[in-house]
Amino acid sequence: MSSFLERITTATTTRGEKTVISGGEGVGKTSTAAHFPDPVFLVAAGEDSLGILHEAGQIPATPAFPPMDNWLDTCRALDELLESDKVPGTLVLDALDGFEALASEHIKDTKYGGNRQKFEQFFNGWTETADSWRSFLHVLNMIADKGTNVIILAHIEVKKMKSPDTIDYDRWQPAANRYIWALTARWSDNILQLGCVQNIEETNGKAKAHGTSDRIMYTSINPARVCKNRHGMEEQYLLGSSAEAAAKVITGTLNL
Repeated sequence: MSSFLERITTATTTRGEKTVISGGEGVGKTSTAAHFPDPVFLVAAGEDSLGILHEAGQIPATPAFPPMDNWLDTCRALDELLESDKVPGTLVLDALDGFEALASEHIKDTKYGGNRQKFEQFFNGWTETADSWRSFLHVLNMIADKGTNVIILAHIEVKKMKSPDTIDYDRWQPAANRYIWALTARWSDNILQLGCVQNIEETNGKAKAHGTSDRIMYTSINPARVCKNRHGMEEQYLLGSSAEAAAKVITGTLNL
């Protein structure tokens, strides 16, 4: 058997991108992802955007698993996709906090008798949920290794950032429990945030926002938002006013 030193190489493996795309309600996360290459959606129960958008003629017919209403079915669906010969261009999970809720409910019901107070006590329930989430991300890794781009859509919220060397401040970041988000952030190659172009004007000492339907994508970390990318992207990109135009910019910059 050859030694590990003899097997050192500069060769790289080809795999799919792992990306979190966050944004506020109605900014077009689902409709944009529906225009990604060869998409298949895995949707948490309660996320109705895909069907509504299709019925309204906003997106083409898009392959999707049945809505997932429990954690075991979610994991089984991913296992079946991993073991199948089908390699979709893009797997879209809609949305992060929906799947997080399924995972935490499963742990609460199976480990704590359905008691939320016991689940929350000393953060034990969230620690066990994080263990399940780690396995979940591992399966998504293996799907990406087959060449599928994995996209997790996320709602967005303002959270307090506790800074060790400056004053605390607020920032935008994907909506998720801190244990779940820490794992997901490390797992991802890219964390992107979608928004709309805004102009802030001050009148009589009051700030007023004037926006447009043109979308913008943020790609790089700064104090106001949690983002990252591994493509040397510009800090922000204009995406146009349609989901199809936005998808073209995003897939182009990520080489999807």
